[in-house]
Amino acid sequence: MSYTAILPEHEAIINFLKSRRLSLYVSKPALRHIQEFFIAATAKGYRGKVVDIAEWSSCHRTSIGHFLSDGVWDESYIQRLVKKESLSFVLSHGKHTEQPIFVIHDDTVSKKTKPSSQAKHPIEQTDDHHSHLKGKTVWGHQVQATIVQCGEHSLIHDIHRYDKSSQSKMDDACDLAKSMPIPPHSGYALVDSWYTCPKLINAYAERGYHLIGALKTNRIVYPKGIRVPISTFASYVTKQDVCLVTVNGSAYWVYRYEGALNSIENAVVLLCWSLDAFQNPKALHAFLCTDVSLETQTILDYYSHRWPIEIFFRQTKQNLGFDGYQVRSIRAIERLWILLSFTHLYCTIGLGQPSKFGDGLIMVRKQVKVDYVQWIYESAKNQVPIETVLQHLKLA
Repeated sequence: MSYTAILPEHEAIINFLKSRRLSLYVSKPALRHIQEFFIAATAKGYRGKVVDIAEWSSCHRTSIGHFLSDGVWDESYIQRLVKKESLSFVLSHGKHTEQPIFVIHDDTVSKKTKPSSQAKHPIEQTDDHHSHLKGKTVWGHQVQATIVQCGEHSLIHDIHRYDKSSQSKMDDACDLAKSMPIPPHSGYALVDSWYTCPKLINAYAERGYHLIGALKTNRIVYPKGIRVPISTFASYVTKQDVCLVTVNGSAYWVYRYEGALNSIENAVVLLCWSLDAFQNPKALHAFLCTDVSLETQTILDYYSHRWPIEIFFRQTKQNLGFDGYQVRSIRAIERLWILLSFTHLYCTIGLGQPSKFGDGLIMVRKQVKVDYVQWIYESAKNQVPIETVLQHLKLA
């Protein structure tokens, strides 16, 4: 029996893969495994495990495990493809709409169970990493991700494991900054306080991007030439010095400082308190913007565009098995992440029209169900025994 007769063809996914010329870089069996990954990863209940992929495949899980860890296929082509297509889309949209391009960096920890000293085959390259979400050190892989955005469209651009033995997190981010194309109108890098530093500011400035980032309140500013930490300076701010700004439906008291910081000649620093917590030290938040021409409202509105990367981490962990993998080799893990980013790209711009990931995921799930119903219907028309159909669907 032919390969295509074993399980239904999913024309939309196949056309997407063909249009990206994957057949030039991977074999037919590998291409089939990639298609099966798309189907499994977008199905309800997917946990990121090889056995989940096997449920949607004609192959045994050991074959899929071999495909991930030792299979001969060029995953770097898919990685480059995701980067190229995400940038191409947002640059085209930015040129057409004259809206700014946003490049958003962040990292997360994929938590794993720490192996005992007796473990013979632990997951490779795991280590202790600080988790900002949990506020403590956890065992696992630290992953850096980059989202590119224009208007309402947010696309995954890059996702990879951070290897602290090879270079610093900042150097890693600077390397990616240097690969960014010059924005057609304006561009901004959006980062949390970990990445707000002169080195990254300069790397992005060379490519024509400003940086908007959170600041730790122990950073030094120089109002009227006086050297003082932000937290100390903020204690002298009065209600007459601030203005009320509303961002995404929430109101904040905001003080605007423009001047020097340590190693930064000139920038805007915004000191923000929520409406009912003015001068509460624990409620103080600070943000830096290197584009001093922007109004206070615009800076905070732009920084709110950083939220999609948090949504990306949450959605991929809940729906695409981002941290549920159990394969042990680092090559298999990194291949899984590349296929995950490719699947995410398919759900956002691979369905005929751009859509949010959640909407695209629903569309893919529906189409896969339709393909299976159609296949069962055609099997019945061709008088294929029900036992054979059930066997192929792994229900026998």
